[in-house]
Amino acid sequence: MKLIIESCLSEPPSEISCFRDVTLYARTYKFEDVLLECPPGTRSMYWSWLKGFGAHDFISYLIIDTERESGFTLKTDKRADISVDKITCDNLNYIISKLK
Repeated sequence: MKLIIESCLSEPPSEISCFRDVTLYARTYKFEDVLLECPPGTRSMYWSWLKGFGAHDFISYLIIDTERESGFTLKTDKRADISVDKITCDNLNYIISKLK
């Protein structure tokens, strides 16, 4: 199964360390792939951003949001499997519990 995370959840006001914790947990215990869904033309920017903060280790692929991938979703959209506006230490336990 794949976890698809909206790319804006990797940038402030989200905490990059908490974003990395979510990807670490997801990849280690639950999902075979963790995908970061980016707007067209931003993949290299997001890859540089994640790599600069050491948060790229558990990301399998960066996909364009127009690509059709199925999986469990973590997004800002209310229709997502987990809907949050940011990833911080305040909602980290909530996100992890929903991933289980």
